[in-house]
Amino acid sequence: MEQTDWIERELQPYRTQLNNHPLYQRLSNLNDIQVFMENHVYAVWDFMSLLKALQNELTCTTLPWVPKYNPALSRFINEIVLEEESDVNEDGEYMSHFEMYLQAMDQIGANTLPISQFVECVRAGQNLSEIQEKLNLNDAVVRFMRFTFDVIESGKPHLIASAFTFGREDLIPDMFLEIVKSAEAKDGHKAYSKLTYYLKRHIELDGGDHGPLAMRMITELCDNDEQKWQEVLAIAKKALNARIGLWDSISEAIGLKEAEPVL
Repeated sequence: MEQTDWIERELQPYRTQLNNHPLYQRLSNLNDIQVFMENHVYAVWDFMSLLKALQNELTCTTLPWVPKYNPALSRFINEIVLEEESDVNEDGEYMSHFEMYLQAMDQIGANTLPISQFVECVRAGQNLSEIQEKLNLNDAVVRFMRFTFDVIESGKPHLIASAFTFGREDLIPDMFLEIVKSAEAKDGHKAYSKLTYYLKRHIELDGGDHGPLAMRMITELCDNDEQKWQEVLAIAKKALNARIGLWDSISEAIGLKEAEPVL
């Protein structure tokens, strides 16, 4: 059995749990989706650091430039950076997917002030612990981001690639499809045009060339090293568990919001 097939089989229970997560059933109105996006936006943000860490490892981002050992992987990462950092939105404007997400939040009335303050704190050089204390961030959101940066700080490309491939890129088409269905079924398609565009764009990109290329990246980084394959699986499981934990928290937050008395 191919190693990637073995990993896919081992991860199937985690994917099944995510694809059937009760969170999706809670996304039944505009307020629910607002709460979802206000929490999920941090995962949209920290994904870029995973991607940039891979770009640093698989391409040359220092001076003087020297060629990297695998131009195919360099192109793969550079293509994703191009699309994630400077894609075209529904109006034909160039912007990052993170910025598209913020626009979608604004369109549906979600609160973008906390994530904007968070980014400014990052820009000012503050670390995650300082920002959490200053902005009183959701503990589950912080745990999710801490896992991301722990993997990045390992400095091991195959671990970063595992979190990227199995915890993010490989998961998004199945996961976001459920959110698109919920969004389009409630309150009219136009109310969610920017969110729907963002989600469908991800499904288009991640469900196409990105998936097979990400698997190739894992295969080439691990080659015949059994220990690396075991480490890839371990990180993939942790990445999916981190996502499940984030989904649990968002589902709980939506439940609490629904239970608030109407004034």
